[in-house]
Formats: sequence, C-alpha cells, structure tokens
Amino acid sequence: MSEKTKPKKKLIACKIFKDELTAVLPERYEDMDITWLDPGLHYNLDKIETAVRDELREAKTQGADTRVFLGNGCHPDMCSMVDENGGKVLGSKNCIHAFCGEKLKELEQGRTTVITPGWIRYFSDMMEAAGWDEVDIRQNLGRYDRILLMDTGVNPVSDEDLLEYFEKTQIPVEVEQVNLDHFREKVIELLR
Repeated sequence: MSEKTKPKKKLIACKIFKDELTAVLPERYEDMDITWLDPGLHYNLDKIETAVRDELREAKTQGADTRVFLGNGCHPDMCSMVDENGGKVLGSKNCIHAFCGEKLKELEQGRTTVITPGWIRYFSDMMEAAGWDEVDIRQNLGRYDRILLMDTGVNPVSDEDLLEYFEKTQIPVEVEQVNLDHFREKVIELLR
C-alpha cells in the first residue's frame, strides 16, 4: 500500500491526559488526527456514549484507522462501541490504570484515590458537568482520607492549584513523582 492510500490515523482521547499523551506519542504519529473529549463526559453515560459513537462513526466514514484512548470501564459498552466501528480501545480499565498499571491497587490502599495533574486542572469543569457543588464534592469524595497525585513533571501543578483543589475537596493531597514508562507502553500498545 502506498503512502497516499494508507488510512488516516485517528485517536479519540480524554483531555485529562493531553499533556502526558502528547509527551509520549511517538514521532511517527505526530500528524495523527486527535479528538480530545471533555473529561466531564464521564459523569453522564449517555453523553459519553453519544460523543464516542459520533467520533467513531465519523472516523469510520473517513476510513480512518481509529484508536480510542479511554478505558474499557469508562462506559459499560465501550468495547462493543469501538469494535462495532472497527477501532481499537485502550487495554486498561481506565486511564489511571493505564498510567499506574498493577501498582494502582497498592496505591489505593488506606482510603486513597489516585489522580493525575489533569484531574486537578479540569476539576471545576468536571464538577460543573456533574452538577456538583461543594457539598456534593465532599459527600462523593468523603470516603477518601487522602488523594495521591501522580506527577510526571510534564506539566507540574502549581501550589496555588493544589491549594484550591484542597479547599474544594477538604482531603489532603500528596504528590508522588512518577515516570511515564508504563503509560508510554500502553500508548504504544494501543497504536500498534
């Protein structure tokens, strides 16, 4: 197949990981068409399904070789939606799992939830999409004693942003420096 007739490459991804995904995307995929989905879609199954199906249908119509960088647990029908349209979905339950791998179970011990910088950057937008106010935030996150921020150093979160996040959640945030090795492996696996 000549370069001209190769199918266009398309990636549908959650904006939560835009910085990290951009950092690990191999050079040969720099011209890939990427659609960044709003992280707030995760709070409404109908909206995330509509957005994913619309993007998949459009990509299929264009004959694109499509990859979906969303976890197979982000929607109960994620795998079938992607399969129906000839795409390939991330081989992880969710994006955090793609980021941490099996280490996630260990990290979540002791009433801990794990996040990445994108969760802090888009937190206000996601809470607005969920329709949550500060009381809802505290009720829904109240089961956690600690929030562990996995910081890759790609685009570090400022102290001001961390303080603002803490003020909304009232849960202590600890920062753990991590590398992108596992995440890079998952991205490359998805693109193969």
